Amino acid sequence: MRFLDSFRQNKPRGGFNNAVAKECSQPWSGGDGIDMKHAVVINARNWRKGLPAEYAYLSSLHGLRSHDWFIESQEIRHANDRKYEIWIIKTSEGARLRYYFDVTSFNS
Repeated sequence: MRFLDSFRQNKPRGGFNNAVAKECSQPWSGGDGIDMKHAVVINARNWRKGLPAEYAYLSSLHGLRSHDWFIESQEIRHANDRKYEIWIIKTSEGARLRYYFDVTSFNS
């Protein structure tokens, strides 16, 4: 069977597994990030995919980075065998907001 035949028959090619499906899905899940209990879970294999996902989550809520919101600080905390990044941002309107990201998947 040739490569394109599987598409013509509407059958998935072999080798598509849960890891690939996870990588293709939205890079975050979980809560809204208001505290550790409701942290935004970043689904990434490494920091090169994880860090942009954190920025993308914040941009989806607040607009363009360095225009609509700015990073004031970032820190890492460990709790219950999980690793969290805590971001404090300031919006262009002057609000200071704190977000919790569970980065255990790529920051082990």
